Amino acid sequence: MATDLDAVRFADFFSALWDKEPFAWQEELAQRVLGRADSAPDRSSSVCSSNGNRTQSPWPEAITLPTASGKTACLDIAVFALAAQASRLAAGQVIAAPRRIFFVVDRRVIVDEAHERARRLAEKLKEANSGILKTVADNLQRIAHGETAGFESERPLSVHVLRGGMYRSEARARNPLQPTVVASTVDQIGSRLLFRAYGRGFGTWPIYAGLIANDSLILLDEAHCAQPFLQTLQAVERFRTWAHKPLKRPFHAVVLSATPPAGIEDVFEDRSKERHDPKHPLGWRQLAHKPAVLKPVNLKKTEGAQSTTILAKELAKEAVRLVSGQHRAVVVFVNRVATARETWRRLRDREDIEAIFLTGHMRTIDKDAIVRERLGPLHSSRSEHRSLPKPLIVVATQTLEVGADLDFDALVTECASLDALRQRFGRLNRMGRDVEARAAILIRSDQTDEKEDDPIYGKALARTWAWLYGRRNEVGEVDFGIACLDGQLPKGCALAKLNAPSPDAPVMLPAHVDCWAQTAPAPLPSPDVAPFLHGPREGAADVQVCWRADLDLESEEGRKNALESLSLCPPSSSETLPVPIGAFRQWLAGADAEDGGADVEGTASDDNAEPQEKHQADRAVIRWHGAQTKLEDITSDSAAIRPGDVIVIPVSHPGEWNRLGDVPPDSADPVEALDVGDQAYRLARAKPVLRLHPKLVAAWPDCVAGKAAARELLNDLETKYEDDPDEVAEAVRDLLNDLTNPDEPFPERWSWLPQAASELGKEFAGSRLRCECRIVGTRGLILVGRRRIASLAGEADSFSDEDDAAASGISHRNGQPVRLRAHLPGVADFARRHAAGCGLPPEMTQAVARAGLLHDLGKADPRFQSVLRGGARLLGGELLAKSATMPQTRTAQDRAREAAGYPQGGRHELLSVRLAESAPALLPEQDELRDLALHLIASHHGCCRPFAPVMFDAQPVSVEFELRGQQMQWCGPTGLERLDSGVADRYWRLVRRYGWWGLAWLEALLRLADWRRSEWEETHDGE
Repeated sequence: MATDLDAVRFADFFSALWDKEPFAWQEELAQRVLGRADSAPDRSSSVCSSNGNRTQSPWPEAITLPTASGKTACLDIAVFALAAQASRLAAGQVIAAPRRIFFVVDRRVIVDEAHERARRLAEKLKEANSGILKTVADNLQRIAHGETAGFESERPLSVHVLRGGMYRSEARARNPLQPTVVASTVDQIGSRLLFRAYGRGFGTWPIYAGLIANDSLILLDEAHCAQPFLQTLQAVERFRTWAHKPLKRPFHAVVLSATPPAGIEDVFEDRSKERHDPKHPLGWRQLAHKPAVLKPVNLKKTEGAQSTTILAKELAKEAVRLVSGQHRAVVVFVNRVATARETWRRLRDREDIEAIFLTGHMRTIDKDAIVRERLGPLHSSRSEHRSLPKPLIVVATQTLEVGADLDFDALVTECASLDALRQRFGRLNRMGRDVEARAAILIRSDQTDEKEDDPIYGKALARTWAWLYGRRNEVGEVDFGIACLDGQLPKGCALAKLNAPSPDAPVMLPAHVDCWAQTAPAPLPSPDVAPFLHGPREGAADVQVCWRADLDLESEEGRKNALESLSLCPPSSSETLPVPIGAFRQWLAGADAEDGGADVEGTASDDNAEPQEKHQADRAVIRWHGAQTKLEDITSDSAAIRPGDVIVIPVSHPGEWNRLGDVPPDSADPVEALDVGDQAYRLARAKPVLRLHPKLVAAWPDCVAGKAAARELLNDLETKYEDDPDEVAEAVRDLLNDLTNPDEPFPERWSWLPQAASELGKEFAGSRLRCECRIVGTRGLILVGRRRIASLAGEADSFSDEDDAAASGISHRNGQPVRLRAHLPGVADFARRHAAGCGLPPEMTQAVARAGLLHDLGKADPRFQSVLRGGARLLGGELLAKSATMPQTRTAQDRAREAAGYPQGGRHELLSVRLAESAPALLPEQDELRDLALHLIASHHGCCRPFAPVMFDAQPVSVEFELRGQQMQWCGPTGLERLDSGVADRYWRLVRRYGWWGLAWLEALLRLADWRRSEWEETHDGE
């Protein structure tokens, strides 16, 4: 039985988590949220009452708090409010609080305070064994399970960072019932909400749209361009009700801003006296003084790159000047990435200081190492940086303005808009320590004229400088302390002129949503979602770039091998870095790609336009779309690159090192510096992988005993494997042993290599190794582990969205197949739990469960069964849903399909629809619910939204299947690709009945049930 929780117990919960009392505003907000949770479960279902006033909503539209006020505690409040709903589950009532909490910023995430807080919160709940934390954890587990019993194996809280559209970024979508916190950016969340997930194939678009628009709380952190996305969220709130039978699930959008956008009525603010109390921690922070001097940098008539050099020189000089015995940690904020790089170059070789460079143009795997190894003492909860052995200067772009819980002694910054400066000064003496903080604000002399528009801050930059200049004290300083500055701020329009320009989003019309909701196939033309995220005049989304050394895109055979290699070891989010699409197009066309833009997501960079001149760069790259990637996605055409693309670049391309982003420059070997695919895969999936290729082996440290043997092994590997695969397997076994037991320790950056070798050697003991050697081309071999690494299990997830090697039909469960008759009811059980746990009425729950029971009937096609067996004919026996013998590589799958006679592009879900229609007794009786069940079957791999894919079946066969006493049969092509088949008509009927996002959410309940059952089958030997 769930334990009741109320607002009175929030203080106990907070104290148990963080060993301190909550601030008064945090308790007041918790009282509001919990007090109103049951009275208004869905603000969007009734935005305004009859007299035009907003109804009582649990969450306000805006929370106005200055920096360092503890606003990330909104996550604690949201989690506690959800846990308090568990008693409703026990009473058979609908959970009225959001299950998914999104903390959204428009910065390219570097240090995310919200994610780190949520991660620690989740860890403490997981480890709790008594008291209030155990009570909250148990309640969350019940909610995640959807039932009040048998919940012990569920996670209390799942936490993720959504950095790009790749594996591991999407593990948050594992369970629609799961309490989840996601830290992400406007582009990643916004594109998913509008059915156009950047970096993802169309098949998963509806899932993410449905999950973000239902059972969700979106906390939009103070940001450079919050207004357009906030307007889009408000439009989505309205359009969620446009349905004959809207599914009234919670959806709340809240902006966290000291200066919320105009037009917001429901504003929550700190009305307590704590922020004025010099004896209170909140008072320490807000009453602290932060004096800053104003210094113009005279550029005369200097322009272009030379102006960047002069400004960087002055910024570096000022940072060094501020270093003293008391000021040991200094941050330098700049407005352009190019300026940051030049400033850091001027500091990095000094022996008397340590210089660190941080931008959003870094790979997560590199950034995490810097933060872990070098920035730990700067965290606001620690004070060791006052006794650092050497002064530390951090050069950063806008990426540290929001979400970075770092505390510096001194600050140097380029002048920016007033709101941006206030955010930057939030990193200076953040906790109100007993230190005399100092700062300097520099401006280029050509930026002081209000007639000039800055590409990032518009006229606000010059206006801010003039406003600050007029408020200098007798010693020429401006105090940026929170309390001091707040007392001088202008009101209304006068303040708005000093803040960064924030354009309005386009007016969202039903026609827009009609187009976006059509995901398969997407209509042409289709509205661009970027203006709805950042405004019509802003730049497009980034592309995510990574490098691989084992790719050869010069020949058609090499390109096929490249796709084979990537299908076995797909890109992971931690190995990619974000690059503005304009800069990447310039690079691909052969032009210079130095990034003169900002580090704020969605802002137009100086090189955002198409290159004016085509150069003979001869650079080919891969636009990676997971299992849907084709040879046509290998391109040299800069115009083919799309916002949100995941781009894989061969390391062999000249001149790319540190041209597109900020890759650590401390290695002379580009392969060692750029290709981190194996490490990233291991961390992302908690499974080992080892790619053997001459270029990769050449980059191994010289201390590796098996390096020479590996080179010999890879020499004409394909011929060796055909002649004697056992000899090749034995050589691989010897190599794994050499790597596992080195004669001398590996360098730190190579520590993953002996670990992966050891893990693979233990897993593929005996004769299994021969079967697991995947030969790619003539000189490549890849070993992919199947067992999860226990020590990494907490950082990764066994969940797969069937978009990589664990595609539909492939089983990795210790070589054991998955029986179709076990898989179908297993999916039905998960689907029933999802639907019931989300509060669907019994008849709809039954329809979703019945779709789960029937979704894979089409796999009974004997030709599909042959593909599951590697092309061997089905000679009787159990029908399978998944098989370990189904080929994993693209080429092998094509061979098996051709041998089986299965049509190219065949869709088992379409045959499932026809078989289900032949047994009407297994379908719901009501027409509308029968429509729902058949649509869920047809769309459970992302198709039929609204049209079924065209597929030519030259030699159809008769398919029969018996289930629960009902005999089903179909012979011939399905014909569902025809315009008069009823598939599209059924889709539009359901859209009008449940709404655009409502139908997508219902689809997600089934599709995630299918994925979760597959996950369960991978980890359980029994059926």
